[in-house]
Amino acid sequence: MTMRTTRIGSGAPMIVVGLGYGDEAKGATVDFLASRIPDTVAVVRWSGGAQAAHNVCHGGRHHTFRQFGSASFLDVRTVLRAPMMVNPLHLAIEADQLSAAGVADPFGLITADAACLVTTPIHAALNRARELLRGNARHGSTGEGIGETRAYALAVAAQARAGTRVGNFCVHTDVGDIPAPRLADLTDRAAMIRSLDALARYAAPLLDAAAHPDTAHPGVTELADTLAEIGDALRIVDDVDAHLVETMASGTVLYEGSQGVLLDEWNGFHPHTTWSTVVPRHLAAWLRAVGHDPFTLGLTRCYATRHGIGPMPTEDDLLELPDVHNREGRYQGAWRTGHLDLAALRYAAAVSGGLDGVAVSHLDALGTAGLWVAHSWDRDDAPLRPVVEGDIDALSVLTTRAAVARPDYSPLPETPDAVATLVEQATGAPVVITADGPHRADRTFTCPTIC
Repeated sequence: MTMRTTRIGSGAPMIVVGLGYGDEAKGATVDFLASRIPDTVAVVRWSGGAQAAHNVCHGGRHHTFRQFGSASFLDVRTVLRAPMMVNPLHLAIEADQLSAAGVADPFGLITADAACLVTTPIHAALNRARELLRGNARHGSTGEGIGETRAYALAVAAQARAGTRVGNFCVHTDVGDIPAPRLADLTDRAAMIRSLDALARYAAPLLDAAAHPDTAHPGVTELADTLAEIGDALRIVDDVDAHLVETMASGTVLYEGSQGVLLDEWNGFHPHTTWSTVVPRHLAAWLRAVGHDPFTLGLTRCYATRHGIGPMPTEDDLLELPDVHNREGRYQGAWRTGHLDLAALRYAAAVSGGLDGVAVSHLDALGTAGLWVAHSWDRDDAPLRPVVEGDIDALSVLTTRAAVARPDYSPLPETPDAVATLVEQATGAPVVITADGPHRADRTFTCPTIC
């Protein structure tokens, strides 16, 4: 296999993307990269929202990064770039947590895109109400309001364009024509009250139908006052891409993905997906358009994991692979584990648009009794094919195939090198980082010429 000639740490931007259903050690990998690349100047969060849970352990410190970049322990700046959705209340809570963990000025590290949609407690209440009303047909949401943030903004935009209400997320006849709240509105109290009033009217029928304590939320004026206070503490910029171009001229920028590509809105197993574009193709295309050659690093464990409902062909209830940082979620559902799935890994690499390297983590699990590797589904060597973006019917067919798949297994090799070979063959990219524990010190570059 030919190694890409661009070195990690040569100033080229890096995109870090999970190749599974999330929980592939994105946070720990970003922290490690920033610690080893001396000219790292920023971490960009560019997808998802406050439902992220990226765990970083170093020394005696541990933090679950949700919206801050996972290199904050190193005082590396964070840029929040749309289409990431931002929950300002949770951002303030996380800033307090980081301050308690020794980060000197967390809010001083943040630059935020004025175009980012704002997630509020009203969105979270809507999310929880909808999942409660689905009963046994839940989608496996985190309950943090990410999908509702996006769906409401799309519904309002559609009405503004067509003069009519569209979309199955609308619960009454008047969505309204007031734009969904964005970070640009944060310090304009009057504008924020208008947006929150419209959102609260939209949400009321569904929240009343659910009638559950989890769907309570603060009053509009109280919420607007709190958001304005947070907005005053944030650096919000109108042209974040110009800011990023300037930042990339001064050093290495790490683009930290969210979730995993098997949960991508246009490529995952519909409907058990996120309302975010997780695959890095569009981001990589923008980076090339502004004169950079990004290094895309895909991440995988040496076994499969998934939070909540949805197909997972290699799931095995008999596996004992506890994870101290992952447990069952109130809305997200159970923490599930299974065997390494090379068919899914090949698909993830394909929909990502190609990888330059791969990081394999949790190699300390090698030797676990009963750990296998699936080479294909149903002894079919034909790769899973990416579908046309927006073809929900094709994704549903893929979901059905995954739900009934009977994987073709063999024992998982017990050496990291042998596992790396399997991953390289599946992804078409070299394994450049391995990890056999949760800490920064547990990670190594596999080739000294990489960094």
